[in-house]
Amino acid sequence: MKLSIKLGIVVLLMASVVGFVALNNSSQATSGAGGATNAVRRAPSGLPIETVTIAGKKFDLEVAANAASRTRGLGKRASVPAGTGMIFVFQVSDMMSFWMYDCLTDMDVAYLDRNGKIVSIETMKAEPLRAPTETDEAYKSRLKHYPAAGEGLYAIELPPGEFTKLGAKPGDTIALDHAKFKSYLR
Repeated sequence: MKLSIKLGIVVLLMASVVGFVALNNSSQATSGAGGATNAVRRAPSGLPIETVTIAGKKFDLEVAANAASRTRGLGKRASVPAGTGMIFVFQVSDMMSFWMYDCLTDMDVAYLDRNGKIVSIETMKAEPLRAPTETDEAYKSRLKHYPAAGEGLYAIELPPGEFTKLGAKPGDTIALDHAKFKSYLR
C-alpha cells in the first residue's frame, strides 16, 4: 500500500477513537446514577433554578447572577409562590440595598456574607407603581431602600414573612454551593 493511503487510514482511525471518547465523556458529564440528566433546571423567566435549604426547608430559587437579572429581580410578579424565591449572586462583597422597583407584592430579603451567614433580614413592602405621568427618575427617588446591616455577597428573596416563620435570623448560616453560584456569574 502506498504511504499516503496508510497515513489516511491511521488518521481516520484516530479521528474515530477521539470522537468516541469525546461522545462517551459528554454523556457521562450529563448523566448521573441511572442515566438521569444533570441539566440545569430553568424557571419560566429563563433563569436557572437551584434548591437551597433554609432552616430545614427546601426552596427552589431562581439565580440572578448578571446585571439584567439582578435589576429585574422578582419585579412585575403578582406573587412569590410558597417554596420559591430568588438568590442574587454578586461578584464581590459590598454594602447592598434593595428596593421594590416594579414589585407587585411584599417580600422578604436576607442579605448573606461570603460564607452564607445572614447579615440582616428585611420585609420589603410593595409600593404604588410608577404613575403614567411620573418620570422614571421621580419614581426611583420615591422608592424606599432596604439596606443590609453589613457587606454581603448574596441576597435571597422569599415570600413575605417566610424568614420569620422559619425562625431564621441574623447570624444563622445558610449552606450554599459557592462554586456553583460563582459559575453563574457572567
